[in-house]
Amino acid sequence: MGSMHLAIGQAPIILGDVGKNLEIMENLICEAQKDHKREIDLIAFPELFVTGYNLRDNYKDVAEKIPSKGKAQSRMYELAKKYKIHIATGIVEKSGKSLFNSAIMIGPEGHIGHYRKQFLPNFGPFEEKLFFGQGDQTPVFDTPFGKVGMQICYDIFFPETSTGLAHNGADLILNLSASPTTSRPLFHRVLPARAIETTCFYGYANNVGTQGSLTFAGESVVVDPRGETIAEIPSFEEGVLVCEIPIEELDSYRDARPVLRDSKK
Repeated sequence: MGSMHLAIGQAPIILGDVGKNLEIMENLICEAQKDHKREIDLIAFPELFVTGYNLRDNYKDVAEKIPSKGKAQSRMYELAKKYKIHIATGIVEKSGKSLFNSAIMIGPEGHIGHYRKQFLPNFGPFEEKLFFGQGDQTPVFDTPFGKVGMQICYDIFFPETSTGLAHNGADLILNLSASPTTSRPLFHRVLPARAIETTCFYGYANNVGTQGSLTFAGESVVVDPRGETIAEIPSFEEGVLVCEIPIEELDSYRDARPVLRDSKK
């Protein structure tokens, strides 16, 4: 396995306007590819990027079965084919009578997989347990450029979600987040720790701008298995980061500090 070319996009979106948010997604894909010498393998977007966060009772109006030919998924498949790229993003999933705060990955060949948020915050401005069901799986997805695990925002504060993905074979863990300015400093501290304890590369995609009563600073970032920053987007800026992830170096990281090996039960 060689290197992976990863992009993360952050931009203000419009609550409940799936069509407009997909246009914003395409603009960020174009920006990521514009000045890059080779094709981007994977681009990640924040938690509920397609629909917006804090829709409350209106989540049901934008929810889709996964996989399906829903509006959002159909358009993302078109974008993945057009730009020869894999897309990971947050979306509201409908399953029976339940809704889930989910992350989905779609590639040029179609649906790859999805993940349901396991830990739902229900404090301060957050009321996710009122609207979403709780996930219980930690899938890792095989791609041509490496094995990718996904988690969503608050999940990162529970180490078992990260170590579970690592033990399931993840090379890269994506955390898709809607972390407002009040809690973002905590992510600055915990993200490097999770990368170190899993010896995985970590990509953090956070919302930016104002959605309802919440303000998001973005500050999306990629860190290596030693917790060092590879690339980041400054506070409150709209745009993309593009970086090379040297997947082939994972073995040397893990040989030098065998945390993952020694944490196996």
